[in-house]
Amino acid sequence: MEKLRVALVGAGGRGNAHANAIAAAANIEFAAICDMDAEAGQTAAEEFGIEYIPNTGELYARDDITAVGICVQTPAHHQLAMEAIAAGRDLLTEKPMAASFAQAKEMKNAVEKAGLRAALSYQLRFGPVYAKMKELCEQIEPLQILFARQRSMLLPKYLSPAPFDGIMDFISHDIDMVPFLAGRKPTAVFASLRRDTWSDTGAIAVVGAQIEFGEGDDKTIGYISSSMGGSGVPERLDVIGKSGLAFTDGTSIHFTTSPNPPGPGDQREMQSASFAGDTRDLTTDLYEHWAACVLDPELPLAPAASYQDGYNALLITLAIVESGKTGEKINLDQFAASLE
Repeated sequence: MEKLRVALVGAGGRGNAHANAIAAAANIEFAAICDMDAEAGQTAAEEFGIEYIPNTGELYARDDITAVGICVQTPAHHQLAMEAIAAGRDLLTEKPMAASFAQAKEMKNAVEKAGLRAALSYQLRFGPVYAKMKELCEQIEPLQILFARQRSMLLPKYLSPAPFDGIMDFISHDIDMVPFLAGRKPTAVFASLRRDTWSDTGAIAVVGAQIEFGEGDDKTIGYISSSMGGSGVPERLDVIGKSGLAFTDGTSIHFTTSPNPPGPGDQREMQSASFAGDTRDLTTDLYEHWAACVLDPELPLAPAASYQDGYNALLITLAIVESGKTGEKINLDQFAASLE
């Protein structure tokens, strides 16, 4: 099997999960790890039996490493991604894409111009329940999507007023998932937020957000609901479509692709699929798919999230925060123009 030689930039925190995923990917040769912290980098290199490279200058001087994973703190995403793009390396970047709209736009445009395969780490797309829901959405033509995931308090390092902290860090996957299932360009956002419900840090604690796709009577409407006070509340993912419906129940999904709504006297025939016991590493699935796309440029990057998807998710995130502050619906094209 042909393998992609990959280096990981970032040895700490979430980088350990990326390192394990790269090492487990069947079509990747884990070649090296790069980190300015020599102790952390060398420790990780010894753990995986690979080379330690102290800086990206030395990394990109090598022509035997053709792709990189970038897993560092968000403020460093832009610089490291732009270095990789300038060096002609295909890349997979941890989410969120960047610390600002301007940075995300520059990264997106640079990747498109360079013709590289660049993905974002929204590995939830590779979960079997979500993959099945995406397959069903292509049949039932979603009109309405409800995604509600709750959790307990986040760690102190996530409790700040920043737009990507608080509960917004947790729902970053939800903000990607709803457009992924809708399969349409997001057009508007309306949201309501609460801060400082359980802390005095300014962090967003509760969020309810509506995302619109399309205009007028051709809309798909997505809803996201989450808080740091909902530990133990089951996840909900419901999709109502023109030609059916689907909803999740833990590791199972129940659905119908029969006409919707049913006619008088018609009985809705429901089907089910269960994915109980499927516990594979979704980040490994993501890396394997991305590597396959780098090795074969004819393969579509989807279902992996592209830099365009990451750009959309970042714009939606900022619009949720703005709408929560102003109480107004945000037109995303106009909002993007205002951020230029």
